[in-house]
Amino acid sequence: MGNIQRQNEAEAAAQKIRQAFGLPEGYDHAGVGLVLGTGWGDALNIENRQELDFREIGGFQTLGSLEGHARKVVYGTIAGKEVLALQGRVHLNEGHTPDIPLMVRLQTEMLLRMGVRNLIVTSAVGSLRKHVAVGDIAIVESFITLFAPAMPLWAGEFCSPEDMLDPNLVVLAANACGASDLQPWPKMNHAMVRGPFFEGRKNDKGILKRLGADVVGMSMLPEACVAAVYGVKVLGLGFVTNNDTEVHSHEDNIARAKKNQAKLASLLDTIVHDIPNAG
Repeated sequence: MGNIQRQNEAEAAAQKIRQAFGLPEGYDHAGVGLVLGTGWGDALNIENRQELDFREIGGFQTLGSLEGHARKVVYGTIAGKEVLALQGRVHLNEGHTPDIPLMVRLQTEMLLRMGVRNLIVTSAVGSLRKHVAVGDIAIVESFITLFAPAMPLWAGEFCSPEDMLDPNLVVLAANACGASDLQPWPKMNHAMVRGPFFEGRKNDKGILKRLGADVVGMSMLPEACVAAVYGVKVLGLGFVTNNDTEVHSHEDNIARAKKNQAKLASLLDTIVHDIPNAG
């Protein structure tokens, strides 16, 4: 599949979303986009809400289900601003067939084709530092990519995803955490591992920590890579669902995030409200 064909598929997906939400052909001024990861999926107070299932968009017909991820595109307004959100995402670890990285790419690219210029990417993350506790918010400043899987990028797309992590959005998010009664850690180094198995507590966590990682997760980097191709600003937010020593549990991770859902919703509301309209 050539780059032109891929671009055409992304535009076709964007056009399907426009049609579903009654937006004009060529609409490209959504402004703010959100990717809502584990536990963040329902943390969005959006007005005039409209939804579209991923499977109704070309390119996602083979998508399976995943606990904690509704896989819907949501359109509406927050603080009077038009927003597009992915309520749940596709992960690179969901299979070994060629269509998985294509869907990972497409889910972000279709939002950018609709004019998203500020992309808020959320996820659950595990802490690698004793002072970063469950319930805290890791605001990502940089990526450690050495252990990450191959990204959904094509030949010639040379980019630096961490350059898209906008320092002004980091400051904005840190301030918003205080207003939402959440503890922010604004200079976090995020290490991505493919999963779906969790990183080992006996060796992996210590190795990642010694390399400078503060938190670890299975997403966020792919979205930042695609955003980098388009020159779009990224804000990476990780809800800390487990500490640096405890036994992993996906069920506990979801439950802990849901327990803080009201705070997470308040945080996103404040951030969207405070993002400047321009840029």
